[in-house]
Amino acid sequence: MVRVLLRFSREKAGQPITSQVILETGVPINILGAYIDQQGGEILVEVPSDRAEEVIRAFRERGVTVDVRKLIEVDKGRCLDCGACISLCPVGAIAFTKNLSVVFDREKCLGSTCGLCVDACPVKAIRLIG
Repeated sequence: MVRVLLRFSREKAGQPITSQVILETGVPINILGAYIDQQGGEILVEVPSDRAEEVIRAFRERGVTVDVRKLIEVDKGRCLDCGACISLCPVGAIAFTKNLSVVFDREKCLGSTCGLCVDACPVKAIRLIG
């Protein structure tokens, strides 16, 4: 699965673009999060890897800005397990284990659509990967 951030302009926000893409491509799109109003907005979706390019192209053809989500990578050799990143994570993708080491849940992580943990890490052990 590929996570993709869709950004809708004010002009596109009121159009049924997502449903059009689903119907046109026949690709199931899992909506992970969305915020859209009359001013525009964003939808974070997950699409099957083997059909991602087709879905991305369909959204772009309709004037939607598409960003493929980059994941985070943790250098456990540099990580101090300080937990500075934990409280900033809006989706609970970072936690302490029972032995107080920091763990990351890649399935929950929003990656480049958030990136708060990258900036919070005092030793720069967290980075975005493409």
